Amino acid sequence: MAADLLRDTEATVATVARQVGYEDAFAFSVAFKRVRGRSPSTWRRAAGSAR
Repeated sequence: MAADLLRDTEATVATVARQVGYEDAFAFSVAFKRVRGRSPSTWRRAAGSAR
């Protein structure tokens, strides 16, 4: 869900973090990187260039 929000919206990483249940954007970023292999902002840039 977070990856979709990062790809499909202009919402900040902090906003996406709150939308998926994280109060802390840093904790969200760590978890996202553990699952996806890159930070949310790096993933967003890569996903945007794939469009």
